[in-house]
Amino acid sequence: MTDASDMAIQLSKILVTIATVMGLAWIAERVSTRVAGVLAGFPLGTAIALAYIGIEQGPEFAAVSARHTLLGFIAAQVMTTFYWLCLRFRYHVVIAPAAAVAAFAVTNGLLSLISGDLASNFVLVVLATIGFGFWYRIIPNQNIQQAINLSTLAVLVRGAISACCVVAVTLLAYLGSSTIAGLFAAFPITFFPLLFIIHINYGQQPVYTLIRYYPLGLGSLIIYSLLVALSYDSWGIAAGTAIGLAGAIAYLGAYHQLRKWLSAERTA
Repeated sequence: MTDASDMAIQLSKILVTIATVMGLAWIAERVSTRVAGVLAGFPLGTAIALAYIGIEQGPEFAAVSARHTLLGFIAAQVMTTFYWLCLRFRYHVVIAPAAAVAAFAVTNGLLSLISGDLASNFVLVVLATIGFGFWYRIIPNQNIQQAINLSTLAVLVRGAISACCVVAVTLLAYLGSSTIAGLFAAFPITFFPLLFIIHINYGQQPVYTLIRYYPLGLGSLIIYSLLVALSYDSWGIAAGTAIGLAGAIAYLGAYHQLRKWLSAERTA
């Protein structure tokens, strides 16, 4: 890979990620934090990270990494749990994100010791996500009531946080460990900056809603990573990504249809 092509890849990571995270922030402000919380589980950041790992390290390496990414979603939920629990402290704007990132890193360190094959990782993360989902039902639910105008500087800074996350995660792959690369690819690349944006601009209450609905959206991430792990090596990065996104869209479609049915039954 030439210096020019490498620079182009790094630049594309930054531009794609900034566009993604700001789109999610726009949804949170103009639609609802509930929708944003679910969409935060859509494979945006993880798809970007795994795709670039595949481009730089090869499809086989990325497929194996995706297997470990499944288990990394447990660490992502430990991360949101620490963020939630630290909101009660006086300096929560600083303590909550710092504790959350530390919890993610420590949990992944422990998970790296037990991460196994695709089937076992899939079962573990599904069970853990169901458990977190039921636990998070005690979290209060509150939407953003007013939208605010974001300055150009704020947009760039907040998007840059996600871009730095993508670059950092993909650089971990150069250490040669698909386990570490995969686990850290589960970092909520687009969700964490969104959480921080909402926290600073609107306070604690809407953050509760974002975290409350995060496990619901993770279903699409789990399906995406499973399909990528199965398809990248055989079908390549582009086709594997398309297959994974199709599965994620199917999950979100089924989820929203189920919500409609349940809502109709309650009002009947």
